Amino acid sequence: MSQTRIDNMPDGLDHAPLLIKRESMTLRQKACEALRKAISERRFPPGTRLIERDLCEQLGVSRTSVREALRHLESEHLIEMVPHKGPVVAKLTRQEIIEIYNVRCLLEGHACEMFAQTASEDHIRELETVFSDLKLAARQNDDPAVLRIKIEFYRVIFDGAKSTICRKLVESLVSRIGALRQLSLTSPGRDKIMIEEIGRVVTAARRRDAAAMKEACVAHVRSAMDAVISQLSEEDNNNKSV
Repeated sequence: MSQTRIDNMPDGLDHAPLLIKRESMTLRQKACEALRKAISERRFPPGTRLIERDLCEQLGVSRTSVREALRHLESEHLIEMVPHKGPVVAKLTRQEIIEIYNVRCLLEGHACEMFAQTASEDHIRELETVFSDLKLAARQNDDPAVLRIKIEFYRVIFDGAKSTICRKLVESLVSRIGALRQLSLTSPGRDKIMIEEIGRVVTAARRRDAAAMKEACVAHVRSAMDAVISQLSEEDNNNKSV
């Protein structure tokens, strides 16, 4: 096979191997995704120490792959390196949680407002279909499906709103949002409340009522924040009583 020379490269570097090791990259990516999912589902609760040897056995990958995955999750602020302990699942402070939800109110509220004004009929029908899927998953108490469908629900909103920047900003927080959504679902009766709240968002979308859709979205996000803070307070009280 002929080798293409890269022009203008310093002597000694033009023959350096550039081939990406696909299998190795795939293993690191899968390890990262598996750990991210475990953290978001609280299989590894905040404060959990992540031991490389144990993770290698659980994931079935090399220590190199685990270390790469941990470094990536550290960049997403899902874990933190603690002196004398190593990688630990990060715990969001109450103020950080409030800030994340306030950012969601601004970005998702704006996207809903734009959706009502600019979305096509296909987008509205798609939103209604996803909402039907969400209701079914909630009735079946399928929390993993609920979390996946919520992501899809907001994808439709951002697509219909043509809010590329808003979507990218929210996606930069998606790992943290996923963990908080998982926690909010543990609040008693939260699934029914969530469906009612999102139902108002969909109804406003169908009516193309921009103000009502934004208001319903913001109300849903703030309600979710209250549920999360309530659950964290309960966990803290339980830990103190042990």
